Amino acid sequence: MTPRFLSRPMALAALVLIVGSALVATSCSSSGSSSSTFKSKNIVVSNVWARESAGAADNGAVYLTIENTSGTVDKLFSASVPQTFAKSASIHEMVMADGTTATTLAGNSSSSTTMDSGSSSMMSMKEVASVTIPANGSVTFEPGGRHIMLTGLAAPLKNGQKFDLNLGFLNGGVIKVTATVKAS
Repeated sequence: MTPRFLSRPMALAALVLIVGSALVATSCSSSGSSSSTFKSKNIVVSNVWARESAGAADNGAVYLTIENTSGTVDKLFSASVPQTFAKSASIHEMVMADGTTATTLAGNSSSSTTMDSGSSSMMSMKEVASVTIPANGSVTFEPGGRHIMLTGLAAPLKNGQKFDLNLGFLNGGVIKVTATVKAS
């Protein structure tokens, strides 16, 4: 979708820059684009965002959607950010006290389970080694479910801030994406 404030030649140039940046993992992502879709091989990563930090918090979470356009299952197995930004980035999911995950795959997309207010079940986070991305399917990382956990932030996340995140896939290679921080 072309933003209305860009002329067609500028929009085309921006699109070429975005696609080129996503295809070459070592090149820089476009931070001036209003698009948040990144592609590499058969993986499309979109809607990459993080919530603004509460106070001086030194942890944060990144949410996104991953689409696998191939007929072969893929796996997200790593996440990283520059060491000057945060000490680490890792894949997490929410789990119930009984060990069941709060995020369940329904068809080709993920959805969060809902707990009634009278439930006494406790939820917690756990790091996972990988997340399966179904063939011709998608997985959504969202609040209350899967997310990329950022620990040891150099500074709290601020609304409007952008930062780079590298995602490693078994078949899709490494994709460099840019996350945008949104207000709480």
